[in-house]
Amino acid sequence: MKKLITLLLLTSALTAALPAADFAITTGAGAHIGGLFTRYTLTADGKIEGESVKVNADQQMNQFNFGGFLFIDGTWAVFSLGIQGGLNNYTETMVAKIPSRDNLVMPSQGKGSEVMLNFTLLGKYPFTLNERFILFPLAGVEYQIALMEARQPEGRQRYDRTDSRKGESDANGKTYQLPVWNSWFIVIGAGMDYRLSASLYLRPELLYSFRLQTPYETDALEKVKKGLNAPNPKLAGLTSGPTLRIAAGWRF
Repeated sequence: MKKLITLLLLTSALTAALPAADFAITTGAGAHIGGLFTRYTLTADGKIEGESVKVNADQQMNQFNFGGFLFIDGTWAVFSLGIQGGLNNYTETMVAKIPSRDNLVMPSQGKGSEVMLNFTLLGKYPFTLNERFILFPLAGVEYQIALMEARQPEGRQRYDRTDSRKGESDANGKTYQLPVWNSWFIVIGAGMDYRLSASLYLRPELLYSFRLQTPYETDALEKVKKGLNAPNPKLAGLTSGPTLRIAAGWRF
């Protein structure tokens, strides 16, 4: 009997700790804008024709993202499917230090663009402030599938990065395919629902995403291993950025 009373008290305490939000299925659509910023450094110690070489390659990329999405919300979790365009500028500088000769410096800069298909799953914890306002923190993951990747180096024509003639090649000399730019993100943020009526609400969200290493970046390490006979190249840095999403939802 004491165990039953203890269990009932514990259940009541947990229930009281939950935010005052009724379970409901809602759906809607929205648009987003945001940024993505890359700051990477690749370092390696290798050999060329028997002579030691140290390589330091820096990459900076600033990208503006925009797109639209559909979502379905189950009160404690929200899934969204969207399409996103990105416009970026980049600067890459590689410095190779060889003891017997002057440093070799190879700079590169230009513009790029991409199109991504996004799948996002976020957990949420709603807090009802009053009959119109609901606040909630968010955390989850996003997976992006590359649909188009293009670059335009300074002074050159724009090209498709997967083009068999003008595109870029991987560590094995084969032309890159789009999946090498597919990527996972860790996402955190917060949002708010503002009820316009019993069924319709407006939802702004502010998110911040951290991208995990992509197959393209992993292949860059393989290129250095093979090209410079470098056994242990390292890639350090971060790709991350904010996103502002605004959507309208309908409560069933």
